[in-house]
Amino acid sequence: MSNTSEEYKQRELLDLNEFRFYYYMPNSEVVQNDLGYFVKNKSIETYSYVTPAYLGDLNFDDFMKFAFSYFNNGEEYFVVKIFYNDTFNRNSKILRQQNFIQYPVDTSLMSWSKENGDELVPDPDLELDLLTLKNAKRWVDVFFDSFSYPPHLKKYISSMVDEQLNHGIEFYVGRKFGKDLSCFCAFEHENFIGFYGVGTRKRFRRQGYARKTMSNYMLDAIEKSPDIQFCLQAQNNSGAEQLYQNLGFKIPFTQKRFDWDPSTCNLNL
Repeated sequence: MSNTSEEYKQRELLDLNEFRFYYYMPNSEVVQNDLGYFVKNKSIETYSYVTPAYLGDLNFDDFMKFAFSYFNNGEEYFVVKIFYNDTFNRNSKILRQQNFIQYPVDTSLMSWSKENGDELVPDPDLELDLLTLKNAKRWVDVFFDSFSYPPHLKKYISSMVDEQLNHGIEFYVGRKFGKDLSCFCAFEHENFIGFYGVGTRKRFRRQGYARKTMSNYMLDAIEKSPDIQFCLQAQNNSGAEQLYQNLGFKIPFTQKRFDWDPSTCNLNL
């Protein structure tokens, strides 16, 4: 994809949605500058990441110098996310020369606009509950039943939900037959609503509940704000990516991930 100003503007909006979502995680430090976006999480190291903005793409050496400085001169683990675009070959070469490890699976940055509305499949019998601090445990329970997170992280995820609820991020549970079936959270920034933590309890999978839950929410959001757009991220060629494509999401950008592990990488930079 060529680096037009319109494409960079859209990319920036998708970047900012994720960055703002991580901004409100407990034990996180965040920096946004002209070079890019920098997140350091002291509880879950894989949440520590950097990604270049337009200027960082073109001045990747400066971007990386700042990233290494931010992560204690490369003594801490972090992830570099770069876009597959006109600068990719040069920038990825720099990362490989510095002994970064390329992750084998790419990330699809996906977006949705109202012309794809025919793909939505609402379920009038499925209730969407917007949670509060008093009942946020329901979301955490569904989330942990949906994903293979280590049990010891449940305390941190619970504190994350509380912190994000206090900063405008919404947490939903899909309910049917009196049971909590699915979950997701939504964060609106600059006319984009980003979806995070989309999951379905294991015993209710393969019945279309994730698609129905998101459809119900999206149709309601469009009714309130007809020009609203949606975005999310999914692993390339995964079941989740297929789910979102079936909902009408497109893939304007692909992101490559490179891991810096100071225990195995060269610190003599």
